[in-house]
Amino acid sequence: MDDDFIKPNPIRDSTNKLKLSVFGANGKGGAFTFHPDRFSGDWDANVRVAKKADELGIEGFVSASRWRAFGRGGHYSGDVMETLTWAGAIAAVTERISVISTVAVSLINPAFVAKAEATIDLISRGRAGMNLVCGWFQPEFDLFGVELKEHSDRYAYGDQWMEVFDKLWSSTEEFDLHNEAFSVKDAISQPRPLQSRPVLLNAGGSPRGRQFAAQHAEVAFTIPDDPDPRAVKERVAEYREDARKKFGKEIQIWLSAYVVQEDTTAEAEAYAHDYIVTQGDDEAVMEMITANIPNSQTMPAGRMAEMAYEFKAGYGAYPLVGSASDIAKRIGELSDAGVDGLMLLWLDYEDGLAKFAADVLPRLEEAGLRSPAASE
Repeated sequence: MDDDFIKPNPIRDSTNKLKLSVFGANGKGGAFTFHPDRFSGDWDANVRVAKKADELGIEGFVSASRWRAFGRGGHYSGDVMETLTWAGAIAAVTERISVISTVAVSLINPAFVAKAEATIDLISRGRAGMNLVCGWFQPEFDLFGVELKEHSDRYAYGDQWMEVFDKLWSSTEEFDLHNEAFSVKDAISQPRPLQSRPVLLNAGGSPRGRQFAAQHAEVAFTIPDDPDPRAVKERVAEYREDARKKFGKEIQIWLSAYVVQEDTTAEAEAYAHDYIVTQGDDEAVMEMITANIPNSQTMPAGRMAEMAYEFKAGYGAYPLVGSASDIAKRIGELSDAGVDGLMLLWLDYEDGLAKFAADVLPRLEEAGLRSPAASE
């Protein structure tokens, strides 16, 4: 095949010092709130946001994965488009951006994923990737009739899943493969993909999760306990050292970050308080915390309140709240701390991305963190 047909995959290939992705537009906004500005998550809005991000030279468009809502049936947190189908459609309406499907490896067979991801790779001409998650939400496992294994066992299963997926992706001949989780015979996946391997992301935070990310992924997401850039720098260094010592490889280290941008710091803080505190969805957040953190009920009340605030604000992501100048300054500090990229969420993706493009991106370009988007 003509090499000119295959496009760069920006999450891997971009030369920007600080890379950017949009996260979670395939659902109803990056927050747990009843605020009327919450993103609709419908297909037409997804297309507009994807095309805008593509035009701006943002490196990635990353889906969230959700098979069951938090709390009662019908809750908006379950209105999340399936990520592989979604990615194929996004790939067809964009030109340059990496299109990333979040895939729950505990729930979906690697043979299906290999074929679906290769299809996305062909549609996108080499821009496909996956954000791998091992799963944790019991109702989703119940939906699939799958056992929710212990934490470390889920990652062990993920290792075995990756062994099958990688072989299916790379092999041009039939093969047999047997490990603890899978026994495949005369296995092959067609059609053949364009990339030698899709870009892989992972957000494992525990020591076992960090090992999984370092072994299999090109991008690992860290979740610092302290937003101070000095604490972020220490955490980033730990992740890099893990990958170098255990697997002899270099990986990118990213953060998820929610953005609340207004003309002034005071206006941004007031807007954040309104959607997070005044109109926040406390019931859904408590369901999420209780399901995700087994010892949550024994936490100090203050820490529980902080955690609830963080999830309502933006799924526990890093806060970028303030004026365009505030946000650009904080992003610069994160870059200085060694962060390679940010996966961004907004309450309203269309309005948020437009403001970010108008007033934050030029500042990042002036600071030498990013180059202006190339025109085609």
